[in-house]
Amino acid sequence: MVNKTIMTQTVFLDTLTRVSSAYSWRYVDNKIVGVARRGQHKGKTFNPVTAVAGSLGNGYFENTKRGTERAAKSIGITPQLAMAVHSGSNRGHAQIVRGKMLETIF
Repeated sequence: MVNKTIMTQTVFLDTLTRVSSAYSWRYVDNKIVGVARRGQHKGKTFNPVTAVAGSLGNGYFENTKRGTERAAKSIGITPQLAMAVHSGSNRGHAQIVRGKMLETIF
């Protein structure tokens, strides 16, 4: 049995702070999107969850709902935290999490 560690929201945001400069970020239609500036995946599109997963050496995950879910699982964050980047809603927990990500990135 493998002991999977859980990444808290605070640890996720701290990690995002460290890796955010490697991407050109923009906020469009309630979604946070970044383009890699350098490296093997230069020019590819990421969101905060896929960017953190990639920076931790967990591989490349596409900026899709499925890719985000896989990236979240690989770093041990909750699906609710991960889906905040794809949420079209401006209500509740998704809005709070997205706001914290925006503060971290911009």
